[in-house]
Amino acid sequence: MPSTALLVPLLALALADPPTSDALILRCRIDSATQTTRTFRVAPRLLQEWKPAEKRFGPNLCEVFSCTADRAKLEGVIASASLILTLSVDRASGRGSWKTVGASGLKQTTGPCAVEREKPAPKPAGAP
Repeated sequence: MPSTALLVPLLALALADPPTSDALILRCRIDSATQTTRTFRVAPRLLQEWKPAEKRFGPNLCEVFSCTADRAKLEGVIASASLILTLSVDRASGRGSWKTVGASGLKQTTGPCAVEREKPAPKPAGAP
């Protein structure tokens, strides 16, 4: 059994914001009734949701849910027993979208997402 000393660094690594120069930011208004926009970071093998209370992106959802990437599209699927949320980016057009299947309770089950390229993190003072 691994020691706790080994698990803490592994957990920190899993929760860390990975450096992703090719990441896209999706802003999706999934529930139009609340006017809440959910923000995601997507890249090949990467899907993270912004956690406003923590002011950072959460863990990589591709580690537990289905994510696919090819030349034409990036797609992440978050599924439970009663609901499936699919986030997609068409690479050629730069358009993003979301879709739900199942018991979402939403009036609208599909919609667009605003897509922008992630801005690189600023370099620390004195960095080359």
